[in-house]
Amino acid sequence: MKKTTFLISYLLIFSNLLQLQAQDLIPKPESFKTNGEVFQLTSDVKIIYSGELKKMAIYLEESLSPATGWDFDIIKTESLLGSTISISIDNSKNIETEGYQLSITNKSVTIVGSNPAGVFNGIQTLLQMLPVEIYSKQRQKNVDWKIEGAEITDAPLYPWRGMMLDASRYFYDKDYVLHLIDMMAMYKMNVLHLHLIDDAGWRLEIKKYPKLTSVGAWRGEGKERVGGYYTQEDIKEIVKYAGLRNVDVIPEIEIPAHTLAAIAAYPWLSCTGDEKVVPAQHFISRDLYCVGKESTFEFLENVFKETFELFPSKYLHVGGDEARYDRWKECEHCQALKNELGLESEKDLQVYFTKRIQKMAAKYGKTIVGWDEIIERGLENKAVGMVWHDQSKAVSGAENGHDLVMALTGYCYFDVAESAIPGEVKAATWLKPISLEKVYSLNPMIEGLDEKFKPQVLGAHATLWSDQFIHGTILQEIAPINENRSEKYFDYLTFPRMAALAEVCWTPRNLQSWDDFEKRMKTHYNRFDVAGFGYRVPQPKLISKKEVELCFEIVLENVVNGAEIRYSTDGIPANVYSEIYTSPVKVENLNQFQAITVVNRHQYSLPLYFPEKYDKFKKYGKLVAEWNPGNINRKEFDVFEINVTGKVDQNGIYELAFWFTGGTHRLEIEKIEVFKNGDKITEDNHPAFTGGKSKNNIYSFEINNYETGAAFTIKAKVRGDIGNNSNGAVFIKLK
Repeated sequence: MKKTTFLISYLLIFSNLLQLQAQDLIPKPESFKTNGEVFQLTSDVKIIYSGELKKMAIYLEESLSPATGWDFDIIKTESLLGSTISISIDNSKNIETEGYQLSITNKSVTIVGSNPAGVFNGIQTLLQMLPVEIYSKQRQKNVDWKIEGAEITDAPLYPWRGMMLDASRYFYDKDYVLHLIDMMAMYKMNVLHLHLIDDAGWRLEIKKYPKLTSVGAWRGEGKERVGGYYTQEDIKEIVKYAGLRNVDVIPEIEIPAHTLAAIAAYPWLSCTGDEKVVPAQHFISRDLYCVGKESTFEFLENVFKETFELFPSKYLHVGGDEARYDRWKECEHCQALKNELGLESEKDLQVYFTKRIQKMAAKYGKTIVGWDEIIERGLENKAVGMVWHDQSKAVSGAENGHDLVMALTGYCYFDVAESAIPGEVKAATWLKPISLEKVYSLNPMIEGLDEKFKPQVLGAHATLWSDQFIHGTILQEIAPINENRSEKYFDYLTFPRMAALAEVCWTPRNLQSWDDFEKRMKTHYNRFDVAGFGYRVPQPKLISKKEVELCFEIVLENVVNGAEIRYSTDGIPANVYSEIYTSPVKVENLNQFQAITVVNRHQYSLPLYFPEKYDKFKKYGKLVAEWNPGNINRKEFDVFEINVTGKVDQNGIYELAFWFTGGTHRLEIEKIEVFKNGDKITEDNHPAFTGGKSKNNIYSFEINNYETGAAFTIKAKVRGDIGNNSNGAVFIKLK
């Protein structure tokens, strides 16, 4: 009995360990059952393939060989003695498209898919179940290459799991595109959207129109000239590389806006025919392709012909967003066409334009994809709407027969930083930060969508616009030292958020859990390191902070396997030499505490810290007053007195800023008056307000005769707009 009890206890513990291994997988599989066995990968293991899977077998061998140092035999056969990894396609098992069954026993690993895509996805799961060193391109010694036994059945929740690379505003060379495809493949992401055309550059070689790349692919003059493009041979290599990795490469050829690079190459494409240059700074050009000239459509027909010969995808992205119709309104050709067709507006002209492009694409068996503007109205034939800002368009688009891909700004715009922590990388600021948890909270299935339309939601799509790269010099690479700063920046903004999006698109909704995902991510940062992928190191996780014995006790958790938490308690920023966190830390002042995750001395996170109440307003100076409902009059202007003695401490020009922090009513300001020792010395008289929005809420005054020891007071005339439920603070600084 004792032996039996011991054996049962051992098996339960071992089973739990195996289940922990399952929890490391991202995306989380649909079904994962441990079987208590272990497969040992050795140099004697044979890779077996059936049917037309030889290229996939070679890919598997090339994935295992560098790190292990072994060359595995690849054999086409149905059965073989000894340890084997076999890959096959079996349509009799009712495996879903892109799905797979993975079985791992003492003797063999078996991956079965309904198609090559499913086999590939099974291989990615297998690689994640090996030690993280498997992603190295160099031999790793003293690694026990074992795989815990399991039976896995898996398939994606959505067929579209996408990522956009904006190569127009910043040109990424071919090798980086291949690098991104590998990043995507690790997480079973299967759509690479190449944003090849925009105002800032034309990146695709079209042999019939050589100026598109000799002129349109470059901006700036002399030593400031930068750019590049993909040759047709580059594209063929990218498409082939992606195809093996189950990544569909979709080209974007913008119409009718975001086309200045093409117009700079061939001015006759525009309404005016004026000479243009490719802009060195990002902006949205008002120049569009001229819809009133047949030569425009002849040009696009020729461009599409060469494009479709390069890209086998059934999709063509046509952009279709942010068109401004100034040029069309002034163009005799466009206006003549508008009148001929009996159209009411220039917006109808864009619908006409899109319909013609849709017919061109359909001749080649292509379905057009566009930002949600293209499905807003007018298209009779099916298109794919990439919904980026208005979910109501998704509902109406589905009702009109269009498919949908969710690329919502608040979840999927990876050019926005993950946090607002000081020191965060330069990123787009027109949206709030998009944290890893926010990405994970995305549900591509739109609320309010009738059940019958849900199959038209294809999935989700992340975008990473590169306009930040051409503003200023911070992200410009230094060519003489072969610096790849911008590519590292792209990696940083992409990982780990792309892993979160991958699970959102793959794992059944009822199995998705943020807490569980965060735990599984712990080992994936190690995979990024080994694979050579950049990423944002997460801050330590705050478990609790509570008052204990007249101080605060802070409990943290490390969210990166193998990393350390380093912390400081003296107000000095934590660094890689600070104290190592091993147990809860007690501090008297939370503002004095900082902690960072340290992967190594060159790679560490931004700080976890406890900002002061008004930390985000620091740039406006020192806090001098606070208002609340108790000191704000309702509807009538009254005096709000502010003591600035000690804050006004020399001659100069000062700024006084009013900032709303909460409540339901905004604060209105009529003017401010400045007093020295009770005598009025100056004023700033202009109306302003601060609330959900603010306007003119910074006042300015000049001190010319400062006296040491003088008392300075400001009397502001303020009121609540329709009530006094308003809270805020006032700050002062010397300009």
